[in-house]
Amino acid sequence: MKKAKSLLALSTGLAVLLLVAPTASAASKKNAGKDPYGINKILAKLIGKKHVSPNKHIQLDIVLKPQNQNQLTDEIYNVNTPGKPNFKEFYTPARFGQKFGRPAKVVGQYRPYFAKYHLKTQTFSNNLILKVSGSAKNVNKAFGTNLESARYHSNPVQFSTKRPKLPAKLADNVLTVLGITSLNVKASVLAKKSAKKAAKPVAKYAPSKFTNRYQLSPLYDQGFKGQGQTVGIVSFAGFDKANAEHFWKAEHIATKPNRISIKNIASPSVQATNDKTSQFETTVDVEQAGAVAPQANIRLYHANFSDVGMVNSFATAFDENKVGSLSMSWGINEYMLHYYKNNHLLSPVYGQVMNLVMAQGALQGISTFIASGDSGALAQGVGGKIGPIKIPNYSTYAFFPADNPWVTATGGTTIPFSRKIKKGVSVSVNKERAWGGDYLFNAYTKGRNELLNNIKLFSLATAGGGGGISHLYNTPQYQEGVSGVNTFNARQYISNLMQPRMNPVLLSGTDYGRNYPDVSANADPLTGYQVYDKAMKGWSVQGGTSFVAPQFNGATAVMNSGKGQRMGLWNAQIYQLAQDKEKTPFTVMDSNTNNSNLYYTGQPGKLYNQATGLGTVNFQKLYDNYQ
Repeated sequence: MKKAKSLLALSTGLAVLLLVAPTASAASKKNAGKDPYGINKILAKLIGKKHVSPNKHIQLDIVLKPQNQNQLTDEIYNVNTPGKPNFKEFYTPARFGQKFGRPAKVVGQYRPYFAKYHLKTQTFSNNLILKVSGSAKNVNKAFGTNLESARYHSNPVQFSTKRPKLPAKLADNVLTVLGITSLNVKASVLAKKSAKKAAKPVAKYAPSKFTNRYQLSPLYDQGFKGQGQTVGIVSFAGFDKANAEHFWKAEHIATKPNRISIKNIASPSVQATNDKTSQFETTVDVEQAGAVAPQANIRLYHANFSDVGMVNSFATAFDENKVGSLSMSWGINEYMLHYYKNNHLLSPVYGQVMNLVMAQGALQGISTFIASGDSGALAQGVGGKIGPIKIPNYSTYAFFPADNPWVTATGGTTIPFSRKIKKGVSVSVNKERAWGGDYLFNAYTKGRNELLNNIKLFSLATAGGGGGISHLYNTPQYQEGVSGVNTFNARQYISNLMQPRMNPVLLSGTDYGRNYPDVSANADPLTGYQVYDKAMKGWSVQGGTSFVAPQFNGATAVMNSGKGQRMGLWNAQIYQLAQDKEKTPFTVMDSNTNNSNLYYTGQPGKLYNQATGLGTVNFQKLYDNYQ
C-alpha cells in the first residue's frame, strides 16, 4: 500500500520589506509614502551592520495612490454580478489604469527623474506600480537613502536609516515604496512530508479522480477541454517542462506540444525558494492544471519570493491579460503579517496594495484561485522566549492572500477510503468530509505513543485544509447574509503545543471578516493524487490544497472554452447560487462530527462553514447555471 505525502501547499515564510517613510521634509524633497514605523526603533537589535555594496542590483516598487478608490468595489460587482448594468463588460488593463491609476501625465514624471540617476523604470498598465531598478549607489542618490545590511535575530536584513525622499510633486502621489529594506524571515512549513515513491502511475491516483468525482467529465463529452484558453500559474520556483510533458503522456492525456510558456519576473532575491522542494510545488501546479484542461495553454509567472515578487507576479499576469484563470499555492499567515507590522518590520499598507492588485484581476474577469493551506485552521505564530530560543504558538490565524476578497480560496476534503495504517490498525472514512487528521485519532486510542513517535503518521494527523475568518479583510458583500458566514462551530482537536486532543467539546461562536475557503475538493494525502518529478525520483502520491487550486484553475478554463467568455470572479455568483435550492451546484458538508479541519466543523442546516466553505462542486451543474 502506497503512503502519501502532504505537499507543502503554502510556504509560511515571506521576504518582508520595511517600507520606510518620513516625518520631516526638506526644501526640495519630501518623504515618499506613509510612515508606518521608524527603522530607528529596531536599530539596536541589528548586528554586523555594513554598507551595501554600491554596485549591488536593487529592485523596488513604487506604489502610487489610486484614483476613484471608493468606486472600485462597486465596479467589481457591476461586471461580475448577473443583473447589474455592466455585467460581463470586463475591463482592459488600460481602462483599469485610466480609471483607478494615476493620470498618465503624473506617471510620466517618474521616468525622467530616475533616468537622471541611471535607474531603469517600468510602468504597469494599471498606472499604479512602477518598477525601479539599478545599483545601490544610484538608488541612494535618487531616494536620499543609505542602504546597509545587517542581521536581525540571526536573519539577514537590508535597510536604510534615512527614509526615502522624492521631489514633492512625485512624493505626493506615492502610497508606499517596496524594497528599500528587506528582511529574510523563514517560518515553519504548513504540512510535513510523508510519501512513498511509486514505480509507475496508478489509475486510482490519476487526475480523473477529480474530473469524474466532481462531474467535470460531462463537459469533456460536450467537447469543452480548455481549447482557446490560457491558464496562469504564479509560483516562486522554476521547474522542468519535461516533468509535465512526461506526466501528461503517461496519464494518456492528449495535449498539444509547446503549450507551456514561462514569464520570468525580476524581483529581489531575498529568500531562496528555488530549491527542489519548491520546484516540486510548481511541477504539481502545472501538471494538475494542464491535465484538467488538456487543450489549454499554460503561462507560468515565476519570481523570487518576496512582497515585491508577489505583487509583481500578479501585476504582470493582469497586465498581460492573456490568462482567463490563475492560481497560486503560496502564502503567509496573517499572524506573521501582524507580527512584522507590530514589530516595525512591515508596512500596514501591504494588504491594501495586494487588494488593489487583486481587484484589477477581478475587474478584468480573471478567475483567481489561491490554496488555503495544509495546516487546518491552525497556523504558527511567535510566542514567548526562553533565553535565545523562540517558543512558537499555534492558533486560528487566517492565510494571506487566500483571505483576499477578490480571489476564490480553495480548501480540502477527504473522500471515502479504508486502509491499514499498520499491523492491527486500520482507518476508514465513510463519506466525504472536511480534510482534517482528527479521523486518525481513534485508530491510536490504544497506541497513542505510536502516533506521537512516528513523524510521518503524526504529520498526517496534524494536517488539514486551511480555513477560517480573516482579521485583515472585512466580510465581503457576497458573503453577507449567507447562513454560516461569521458564525462557527469548532472542536479544538490540536492543543497549542500541537498535541492531539481526544473528544474535544463542541464550541460555537461568532466573528467578523472575510470567511474562507469558498470551495473545496479532495486534498488529503491519504486519498491524494500522483505527480511526476524526475529530480524527486519520479512518481509519488501527494496531497494538499496545492492540488485543488490548479485543478479549479483548469476547470475554469474548461468552462470558459464552453461559454466562449470568461467566468470572471466566481464569488460574486457562487454565493447567490448556493442560496438557490434548485440551482445550487454545491454539496454542503454541515455535520459537526467527523467533519473538521482540526478546528472548524460543519454547522448543521447552514450553507457555509469555515472548514469546507460552500462545499464541493458539481461542475456540470455550475456550468449550466453560471451566467
